[in-house]
Amino acid sequence: MIKTPIKTYLMGGEKTGWALDADQETTRQVMEGLPDLISLVPLDEADVVHSVWERPLLSMNPRLLEGKRIICHVCNEVIRIFDQSCMIHSQQLIGLWVSQSHEAEATMRSLRLRTLYMPYTILPEVFKPLLSPSREELRDRFNIPRDAYVISNFMRDSRVDDIRRPKPQKGTEVLLQIIATLLKKGYPIHVLLAGPRRHWIKARFREHGIPFTFVGCEVDGDDNTINILDPPTVNLLYQCSDLHLITSRWEGGPRGVLEAAASRTPVLCSTVGIAMDMLEPASLFSCFDEAVARIESDIRQGVLKDTVNIQFERVMRHHVPEANIPILKQIYNDVDSLPAIEYAEGGSGWKDSASSVLGTGLHRILNAARYTMGLPIKKGGGLCVSLWHEFHKPPYGGGNQFMMALRKALEHQGVRVVVNRMSEDVDVHLCNSAWFDVSLFHKTIRKRRILMLHRIDGPISLYRGADAGEDAQIYALNREFSSATIYQSGWCFQRSLALGYEPVRPLVIHNGVNNKNFYPSGCLTLRPKQKIRLVATAWSDNPRKGKSIYQWLDEHLDFDRFTLTFVGRIDAAFRNIEHIPPQTSQNLARVLREQDIYLTASENDPCSNALLEALACGLPALYFESGGHGELTGFGGLPFNGPEHLITQLERLINHYEGFKAGIWVESMDDIAAKYIGAIREVMDRLP
Repeated sequence: MIKTPIKTYLMGGEKTGWALDADQETTRQVMEGLPDLISLVPLDEADVVHSVWERPLLSMNPRLLEGKRIICHVCNEVIRIFDQSCMIHSQQLIGLWVSQSHEAEATMRSLRLRTLYMPYTILPEVFKPLLSPSREELRDRFNIPRDAYVISNFMRDSRVDDIRRPKPQKGTEVLLQIIATLLKKGYPIHVLLAGPRRHWIKARFREHGIPFTFVGCEVDGDDNTINILDPPTVNLLYQCSDLHLITSRWEGGPRGVLEAAASRTPVLCSTVGIAMDMLEPASLFSCFDEAVARIESDIRQGVLKDTVNIQFERVMRHHVPEANIPILKQIYNDVDSLPAIEYAEGGSGWKDSASSVLGTGLHRILNAARYTMGLPIKKGGGLCVSLWHEFHKPPYGGGNQFMMALRKALEHQGVRVVVNRMSEDVDVHLCNSAWFDVSLFHKTIRKRRILMLHRIDGPISLYRGADAGEDAQIYALNREFSSATIYQSGWCFQRSLALGYEPVRPLVIHNGVNNKNFYPSGCLTLRPKQKIRLVATAWSDNPRKGKSIYQWLDEHLDFDRFTLTFVGRIDAAFRNIEHIPPQTSQNLARVLREQDIYLTASENDPCSNALLEALACGLPALYFESGGHGELTGFGGLPFNGPEHLITQLERLINHYEGFKAGIWVESMDDIAAKYIGAIREVMDRLP
């Protein structure tokens, strides 16, 4: 039993003064409110390691954690955490996850992970309403027009690896389109920006002639250590705002929800993270047109003023450090029930070689020379990966399309790729479901160790509508051969666990498409006075691909106003829908770029490559609310739950076409390949 006060090492901040540092500081204050239970000490003295961020914790050498209990906060959307290669080891290292929203808590429980809810907190002595100076005086101080409707936004919107590109998580393209739409309607909008890495949105605002004020220093390069404002100044900026607008695609927080509410500033936020716990329905939006409508209502009628007191009281009741003292006390009173880390030499620790950097065979010799001379090696340089897949010349199924694209992207990043080869120069094998030479794997593991990433979709029983035992077979192979499991979507991960399957070291990495074939046409609007062009695609003629919906549309869609093209296989004869047989990737991409809106009615599709191809070609999507469709589409489309609802949602999408088109985001194949390379290196470096 651990003696009290429990010696605890608190870690995980970025040391930049941004959100993670705020979380570490407020957690420290809660701990200091329990001096008889918790004592903060250096790492080497600690019995418990408590981190507010999983990445630095999971990147530590496990030798440093031996004998300690590990507690970690969920600081992002749960499924997005699982796309990091370091999460391969999370279940072996982290004894308790602290969920900071009820959404995170529910998702963690669905993944069978031990968790307890303890919400984000802020410092009420910093973020608070001010009687003076007045709003008018503050606007004068920061050169903000007194008579404008001021919309503030303080998030980092540019990517850390390229400040010229938007950070996908923050939905900055949606923010831009919302503001542009309101200005086009004649509303007196002025935008207040603050914070580092605002390069992308400032450049777009200037291009579109959008009036804004940026509080900070204009810096061409990365300004992350320059433009992080002190919290009291940020609180003054909230006082200048009529509305604080947050457009994130996914979040653990965002902390801006709490800060705005504590300063009695109206806030409008996408349905992410803590926003759903904190905000009134009027302060939430899930789609582009909802955001525009709610802001219009506030400008005209001041409807969001009615939310301010409720949300302020909610922050003061549940989201200040004092409120978390009894929760943290419960966690630490039960800390003996958490497993202590056991480190075995040669087991879960890093190898002492540079094998994952240099690779094997001739490739390793060449890279070793470059490594010694200090010359750059590509991300995947030196690695040799065997892809187990029967490649087919397109047109063929989505899995084949993805594996072809992944192969090219891995090779582009320096990986040597072989196909269906079992040899000693292969570092890691990448296998799909049960589609690899199982007998050869059985034969080989009797002689030597094999590292294998097992890529799983499904569950097949849900996708095909019948259980023929394929899922049980796949998970038997997973237990026998897999070093780590890669799910194609969070939906696939959660549904597999719900059916009782237990994957080995799971990650979630979405599929992607070949961006050289599938790219947007550049057309941003619908063609005036012409029919609106709808398109659907499918390789398989499985009835669950949406056959009944398409047959209904063939009878009921207004073909004087629309065209509908179906590309692929389907066991149906149409009178009004144009049916085109399966096409090569280049031809399919050309057909997609000639359309306006994509439609998919498939059921329980875990990670539809057909949907990703259409989104990559710039088509906003109407999708059947099933499987992983919503996870992939995000702001780039709308769900429907039946044929009549489809027509209603189609009208919404048409009426706000530019906004939904602006919300499309598809991860690049290079980024997806980089995640696979990260997983490959992780299993090479740290698995026994």
